[in-house]
Amino acid sequence: MDTMNHGVNDSEKLVYDICKKSFLSLWSYANPLGKNSKELCDVLVVCDPEIIIISVKEISVTDSGDISINWERWRKKAIDSSAKQIYGAERWIEKALHVIRNDGSFGIALPKVEDRKIHRVAVALGGQGKTPIKFGDFGKGFIHVFDEISLNVIMRELDTIEDIVEYLTSKENLYLSGKNTLFHGGEEDLLALYLINERQFPEEFDVLIVHDDLWEGLKERGEYQAKKKADEVSYVWDGLIEIICKDILHGNLEFGPELNDSEISVRAMARENRFSRRILGKSFMDFYELARLEKVRSRIAIGYSDMIYVFLAIPDEEDRSYRKAELTARCLIARGLNKDRHTVIGLATERYEEGKGYSFDLLNLHIPNWNENLQKQFEYLQKEFGYFSSPQYMEIHEDEYPQTRQD
Repeated sequence: MDTMNHGVNDSEKLVYDICKKSFLSLWSYANPLGKNSKELCDVLVVCDPEIIIISVKEISVTDSGDISINWERWRKKAIDSSAKQIYGAERWIEKALHVIRNDGSFGIALPKVEDRKIHRVAVALGGQGKTPIKFGDFGKGFIHVFDEISLNVIMRELDTIEDIVEYLTSKENLYLSGKNTLFHGGEEDLLALYLINERQFPEEFDVLIVHDDLWEGLKERGEYQAKKKADEVSYVWDGLIEIICKDILHGNLEFGPELNDSEISVRAMARENRFSRRILGKSFMDFYELARLEKVRSRIAIGYSDMIYVFLAIPDEEDRSYRKAELTARCLIARGLNKDRHTVIGLATERYEEGKGYSFDLLNLHIPNWNENLQKQFEYLQKEFGYFSSPQYMEIHEDEYPQTRQD
């Protein structure tokens, strides 16, 4: 369990929260090193192919007697200095192959240069929500700028890596489109506009007006509240990820230079967005209850990503090596039954028995191309062991924002 010393300032606590307590924990490196072993940035998030460079500055607003001068001084210290650090970090990353942790050891390999997607984020603390926030191109690429209020809303609302990266990308594309955007509200109102418009910004208008009541209005909508209720089961998926991470990483959520099979699998699970996690969470809970009642042994589940998932739950007394072999065979069959998808993640555990513990086995099976030899293995395993030999298919319709009855 990580601990944090008392007496840290707000910016240090924020970095700690981002790296160790939030959904970014799997991807984050606090205070990584760059050129000449100097601090590269406050947080570096690496989730192939995405890289998020985060710089955090905590600057108090000084009172000169002129509010415009106060704001300008704060902006230069809190935002412009972050922009300089971010651009410098990006230059170093362009030539780097690995993250370098703050102790000098190698972290995870960086994505291939041709595949990388860079997101630049400045976090300006100390304005207390009273200082105008400017975002845009500060000379060498678009930078998102959040204060403590907007960052909290973004991190809480877009609480998976996929959801937040999609928003950052859409927001940057909005800026690059040249569309005139008039702000009467804050970042949270821009986020509300994005969510209301099915996770994209309206394209049919030449001018977008961001009113200051969009966020509060969205939260009061019945379908938004219904979404939050429906999303509760999605956190079952988050819980699985957390349990597995503790098992394979012993509480250290920074991956090393080489990812093993379990780490690759758990990362794939964590790439699911919140809506997909709702589907998968429901599927796993339903499967696990049926397995407890000995009505089912294994199940194939498909979310909204390119992944296929195989769940397997067997009695505690069965040999674990056999469990792994069965999981491998079932994953191969699942791939053969879904030839339009290329990656299977297998998750095996024991059936629930009160008073007994549990363990997990993870498998990552990536087969880009299905061939005749694989087809023969597929047919043999189905015939010999009966795995998924007569699969029953069930499609479930799910709205991200469930409709509520209007009185």
